Amino acid sequence: MKKLILCFLTTLLIPLLAQAQSDVNSPYSIKGQVVDSLTNETVPYATLSIAVSSTPHKAEKLLACDIDGKFETVLKTPGTYIITMQSIGKATTKTQFTLTEAKKKMDLGKLYMTEDTKRLGEITVTAQKPLVKVEVDKITYNLDEDPEAVTSTTLDMLRKVPMVTVDGDDKIQLKGSGNFKIYMNGKPSNLISNNPGDVLKSMPANSVKNIEVITEPGAKYDAEGVGGIINIITKSALQGYTGTVRASGSSTGTIGGGAYVTAKIGKLGITGNYNYHYRNSPYNDYNSYRENFNSNEMKYLTQDGKSKNKGPGQYGYLELSYEIDTLNLLSLSANRFAGRSRSLSETNELMRNADEDPVYQFTRNSNARYTYGGNEVNLDFQHSTSLKDELLTISYKFNDSPNGSSNNTEIDGILNYNDRLERTNNDASTSEHTGQVDYTRPLSKTQSIEVGAKYILRQSDSETERFINDLPVTDINADFNHTQHIYSGYGGYNLKFKKVAFKAGLRAEGTSLKVKGDNEFSADYFDLVPSATLSYQVNMSQNIRLGYNMRIQRPGIWYLNPYVNTTDPLNISYGNTELDAEKSHNISFNYSMFTQKLNVNASVNYSFVNNGIEQYTFIAPDKPGVTQTTYDNIGKNRNIGLYLYGSWNPVSVFRVYLNGGMDYRDMKSENWGNNSGFNYQAFAGIQYTMPKDFRINLNGGYYAPRIQLQGESSAFYYTGITLNKDFLKKKLTVSLSCQDPLWKTKEMKSTTQDANFYRQNINRMTGRSFYVNVSWRFGDLKSAIKKVKRGISNDDMKSGGSGQSTEGGGA
Repeated sequence: MKKLILCFLTTLLIPLLAQAQSDVNSPYSIKGQVVDSLTNETVPYATLSIAVSSTPHKAEKLLACDIDGKFETVLKTPGTYIITMQSIGKATTKTQFTLTEAKKKMDLGKLYMTEDTKRLGEITVTAQKPLVKVEVDKITYNLDEDPEAVTSTTLDMLRKVPMVTVDGDDKIQLKGSGNFKIYMNGKPSNLISNNPGDVLKSMPANSVKNIEVITEPGAKYDAEGVGGIINIITKSALQGYTGTVRASGSSTGTIGGGAYVTAKIGKLGITGNYNYHYRNSPYNDYNSYRENFNSNEMKYLTQDGKSKNKGPGQYGYLELSYEIDTLNLLSLSANRFAGRSRSLSETNELMRNADEDPVYQFTRNSNARYTYGGNEVNLDFQHSTSLKDELLTISYKFNDSPNGSSNNTEIDGILNYNDRLERTNNDASTSEHTGQVDYTRPLSKTQSIEVGAKYILRQSDSETERFINDLPVTDINADFNHTQHIYSGYGGYNLKFKKVAFKAGLRAEGTSLKVKGDNEFSADYFDLVPSATLSYQVNMSQNIRLGYNMRIQRPGIWYLNPYVNTTDPLNISYGNTELDAEKSHNISFNYSMFTQKLNVNASVNYSFVNNGIEQYTFIAPDKPGVTQTTYDNIGKNRNIGLYLYGSWNPVSVFRVYLNGGMDYRDMKSENWGNNSGFNYQAFAGIQYTMPKDFRINLNGGYYAPRIQLQGESSAFYYTGITLNKDFLKKKLTVSLSCQDPLWKTKEMKSTTQDANFYRQNINRMTGRSFYVNVSWRFGDLKSAIKKVKRGISNDDMKSGGSGQSTEGGGA
């Protein structure tokens, strides 16, 4: 099988390389630079048409200059040619040159264009928009220019975004850290942040215009939890309507479908998106080994079993936008994600003493059901004035994130262990009400200020009931209520003068919290949070940037929830209601170079946290057979990393890309040990457009084991092949893909250890899988909907961390 696949890949690459080399082997070539005749400045992205002088209307070559106005190309034969230059605002210019056997290569030098005194007509030859764009505080990945976005999910496309990685468990990291927030259209989305893997797998990439990585969040963003922001910009409606319907299926038991529509009728714009999927993954095998260094009686624990997840999921998004007049805009949007997951597992558990004699043994059959999701409603009013870029925005947001679980565990004793039936139910939720006012005003062409104020009321609740053999367990009270009042105000200053851009701001944030439950307490906090970014444009294609920010990260519901998950009675987990917010300091240096053929972005980042929220595992002396996992403010983290993105387009039909990074992490805790080491990952691929408009994408990635406070996570690797083809005037797109063609099964191994114990977990999962996606586009578009430029940004809460399975999906 492996030889067959390798032969297939080689067959695909031969014509790719042949086409890429065909022009290169020609001995005839020209180069030059297009400049303005008056200012002598370069004309970036001017479009060029080269034709034989005897047939001037039949173009032999169509190309575009790079950002510096430079061009270089090859021609097949000698002769006299006419080169026609076009650029918006410039008069069409023509010049003639001759290539001979004696003069096969020619440097045309500077070719001058003049200003057009009358409006130009439509230019039919346009330069390809760059995949990646760098600004003073963010990097933007343009999905419109990536053909793979037509039939992929948004989660698939995130693997290509600079400084973003997605591992084998669909866990997303930004600059090697999980300390970030996900926004949609400039507004924080708790439902995505709480379930990013499931939601983004449900979101078709063809409904997304751009993905922004905001690496230097300014003062307008909440102080909490933002080492960076991933902002997903959806496509807006145009005058008229357009839509997409799609369906997909896989060999691993996943099916899905969805619809996307956007329309504009007069001043009213509507954008809607609904997607549904159902997963029924095959069983995965797992093994676990644990050694307790402090107990001879309960020394060795082995667990062997299998598990699977199945369940539905659905995601919907609706936005209404109404242009009251040319200066006032009203926007209403709603999001919903609902997931249900059923987790089935069968496990054999054996405890042995130091002499390796059995102490007890039992089998455990678990049937756990999880519900999760979120509902969001945003209302925004934007007022602009006759002064360009002056904006006043008033916003309200409501968010509700219900989460629940029901675990039924049947234990059958084999040796020295009693039979029992355990049932646990937990209902948890977080709700938010947010009000915000933002104001931006230009002071001049080069300066502007921004100010704003915000209030958040956040309430988290959890209720738990537990039964053993149908009798209620009342000795443990895991109910709690957590209320936060957060007040903030900010001011920012922006300067852009010639090649220098500067942003600075200060945010004042106060918090009042109260916890009710077994451990009731209240507290008040106040913080001043500075941020600053300085960038310098070396030339039209190169930029360097230096930034600093301080961030605060408050724990979310899964970190706080005291509910004890006893699905596995020998490995239990729970939250900590007494967690404090962690504070981090971040310094970054970024270099970027973007030309028409080569894009490079390199970033060096240093961050440190003195009270980091970390997960830790321990064995209590009074329960030597049970490992317990929870969270605490125990970590001192130092992290320095280098992240690199690059893409190369030697010819228009061929692209190579790379996204990777390496960082060194040093983690220390007084009670739970120290750990340090390197983490690294790389994702690379090739995109090629073959004859007849077939498109192929080959990619692969490797993620080294990640350093954790008590051990390291598993390494992860994968490869993929995707073949796309458009039909019916590019309205119908069919995509066939294979993930991990070289491996029938894959193994993931992780370790956890300290001075008292050692544990190793091994999971074996399905490797090779096949997918088919079909999408149909319809409609007619003319002009774009306006969107509110500001909105509520609740980026203050550390999400996830449940340790509970959320595979599957919902309803």
